[in-house]
Amino acid sequence: MGGPYGAPPGPQPNVPGPRPPGPGAPGTGQQPWAPAEPAGKGLLAALLDTDFNALVTPKLAKTVYILSLMLITLECLGVLLFGLWTLVSTRFWLGGLILIVATPLIWLVQMLLVRIFMEAVVVRFKQAEYLRVIKDKS
Repeated sequence: MGGPYGAPPGPQPNVPGPRPPGPGAPGTGQQPWAPAEPAGKGLLAALLDTDFNALVTPKLAKTVYILSLMLITLECLGVLLFGLWTLVSTRFWLGGLILIVATPLIWLVQMLLVRIFMEAVVVRFKQAEYLRVIKDKS
């Protein structure tokens, strides 16, 4: 009946996971009930919201982060090329070597600082969003 391990346990209350069909389960062809998601405003609608109910900054965070990644990478590429030029073309070869070795560290530190700043901004706006939901419920 249940194999070498015995019969499988019955449904447990308050345990996540799939449930077997039973009372209250959707019938064939029916979708389970899901709460309606609030429709968020687009970027342009949020920009034109004069009541400041829609926030623009969280929508721009990903774009700002990607732009920062590209700019920091270009900057570090320039530092690396300058270090290579200094190493080969001038008598300050030690300075060029230091620049070449330090470039990945410079990139890592700058990206870490940008990421920390962007996460702090997003967390702050998510807190405001969650507080608004709590306020609307009460």
